[in-house]
Amino acid sequence: MTRTISVRLDEADHAALEEQADRLRIRPGTLARILVHAGLSGDGPARDRTDARAALERLVQRSRERASASADAVAW
Repeated sequence: MTRTISVRLDEADHAALEEQADRLRIRPGTLARILVHAGLSGDGPARDRTDARAALERLVQRSRERASASADAVAW
């Protein structure tokens, strides 16, 4: 079972979330959920930043791999 919460972001944070999500080719809500998971899985502030950065780096890599695979499919 999943539960829904609402989070208020100022314009700058919302824009940054949307921009990063667009680069990763995911929805902003999905990115927010990933960041929350990363933040909750650590045992301290430094660990949280490391986990969040690692999660984002994995997403960026997967996004690049998908873009490359899509380009290869079009070339054939």
